[in-house]
Amino acid sequence: MPERKTQKNNFGKMKKRIFKILSVIIGLVLILGFYSNSSSFIEKQDWKYAEGTHIGDWLAKNSFEINNGIIETNQGKAKIVFCYGKELIIENIETKEKGYYINKS
Repeated sequence: MPERKTQKNNFGKMKKRIFKILSVIIGLVLILGFYSNSSSFIEKQDWKYAEGTHIGDWLAKNSFEINNGIIETNQGKAKIVFCYGKELIIENIETKEKGYYINKS
Protein backbone atom coordinates (compact mmCIF):
# COMPACT_ATOMS: atom_id res chain seq x y z
CA MET A 1 0.00 0.00 0.00
CA PRO A 2 2.68 2.62 0.79
CA GLU A 3 4.07 2.16 -2.74
CA ARG A 4 0.69 3.03 -4.24
CA LYS A 5 0.46 6.18 -2.10
CA THR A 6 3.91 7.28 -3.31
CA GLN A 7 2.85 6.78 -6.92
CA LYS A 8 -0.22 8.97 -6.34
CA ASN A 9 1.92 11.70 -4.76
CA ASN A 10 4.40 11.59 -7.65
CA PHE A 11 1.57 11.79 -10.18
CA GLY A 12 0.06 14.76 -8.31
CA LYS A 13 3.41 16.54 -8.26
CA MET A 14 3.90 15.88 -11.97
CA LYS A 15 0.45 17.31 -12.77
CA LYS A 16 1.25 20.45 -10.79
CA ARG A 17 4.60 20.84 -12.56
CA ILE A 18 2.97 20.43 -16.00
CA PHE A 19 0.27 22.96 -15.04
CA LYS A 20 2.92 25.49 -13.97
CA ILE A 21 4.91 25.03 -17.20
CA LEU A 22 1.77 25.38 -19.34
CA SER A 23 0.75 28.48 -17.38
CA VAL A 24 4.13 30.11 -18.04
CA ILE A 25 4.00 29.25 -21.75
CA ILE A 26 0.44 30.56 -22.13
CA GLY A 27 1.39 33.72 -20.24
CA LEU A 28 4.38 34.35 -22.52
CA VAL A 29 2.26 33.83 -25.64
CA LEU A 30 -0.34 36.30 -24.37
CA ILE A 31 2.29 38.91 -23.49
CA LEU A 32 3.94 38.57 -26.91
CA GLY A 33 0.53 38.75 -28.59
CA PHE A 34 -0.42 41.94 -26.79
CA TYR A 35 2.99 43.50 -27.44
CA SER A 36 3.03 42.68 -31.17
CA ASN A 37 -0.40 44.32 -31.49
CA SER A 38 0.64 47.45 -29.63
CA SER A 39 1.12 50.79 -31.35
CA SER A 40 4.67 51.05 -30.05
CA PHE A 41 5.68 47.75 -31.70
CA ILE A 42 3.98 48.53 -35.02
CA GLU A 43 5.48 52.03 -35.19
CA LYS A 44 9.03 50.67 -34.68
CA GLN A 45 8.80 48.39 -37.74
CA ASP A 46 9.14 48.86 -41.50
CA TRP A 47 6.15 47.46 -43.41
CA LYS A 48 5.99 46.57 -47.11
CA TYR A 49 2.67 46.38 -48.95
CA ALA A 50 1.61 42.84 -49.94
CA GLU A 51 -2.04 42.87 -51.09
CA GLY A 52 -5.53 44.27 -50.54
CA THR A 53 -6.36 47.78 -49.40
CA HIS A 54 -3.47 50.20 -49.79
CA ILE A 55 -2.23 53.13 -47.68
CA GLY A 56 1.29 53.23 -49.09
CA ASP A 57 3.85 50.88 -50.66
CA TRP A 58 6.33 51.21 -47.82
CA LEU A 59 5.41 52.18 -44.26
CA ALA A 60 8.78 53.17 -42.82
CA LYS A 61 9.36 54.05 -39.19
CA ASN A 62 8.17 57.61 -38.50
CA SER A 63 6.24 57.80 -41.79
CA PHE A 64 2.87 56.97 -40.23
CA GLU A 65 0.89 57.61 -37.06
CA ILE A 66 -1.32 55.34 -35.01
CA ASN A 67 -4.16 56.81 -32.94
CA ASN A 68 -6.87 54.68 -31.30
CA GLY A 69 -6.22 51.70 -33.59
CA ILE A 70 -6.24 53.84 -36.77
CA ILE A 71 -3.07 53.92 -38.86
CA GLU A 72 -2.67 57.09 -40.91
CA THR A 73 -0.22 57.92 -43.69
CA ASN A 74 -0.11 60.74 -46.23
CA GLN A 75 -1.87 58.35 -48.68
CA GLY A 76 -4.80 57.42 -46.45
CA LYS A 77 -5.88 55.81 -43.24
CA ALA A 78 -7.16 52.42 -42.15
CA LYS A 79 -8.13 50.47 -39.05
CA ILE A 80 -5.56 48.03 -37.64
CA VAL A 81 -7.17 44.60 -37.45
CA PHE A 82 -4.29 42.46 -36.20
CA CYS A 83 -0.53 42.19 -36.15
CA TYR A 84 1.40 39.07 -35.26
CA GLY A 85 4.93 40.33 -35.74
CA LYS A 86 5.54 39.34 -39.36
CA GLU A 87 2.27 40.53 -40.87
CA LEU A 88 0.10 43.59 -40.33
CA ILE A 89 -3.56 43.31 -41.29
CA ILE A 90 -5.49 46.55 -41.85
CA GLU A 91 -9.03 47.33 -42.96
CA ASN A 92 -10.29 50.21 -45.08
CA ILE A 93 -12.62 52.23 -42.87
CA GLU A 94 -15.17 52.88 -45.63
CA THR A 95 -15.12 49.73 -47.79
CA LYS A 96 -14.10 47.20 -45.09
CA GLU A 97 -11.57 45.71 -47.55
CA LYS A 98 -8.60 44.09 -45.82
CA GLY A 99 -4.99 44.91 -46.63
CA TYR A 100 -1.79 43.06 -45.76
CA TYR A 101 1.68 44.37 -45.03
CA ILE A 102 4.83 42.31 -44.39
CA ASN A 103 7.34 43.24 -41.68
CA LYS A 104 10.74 44.08 -43.24
CA SER A 105 12.56 45.11 -40.04
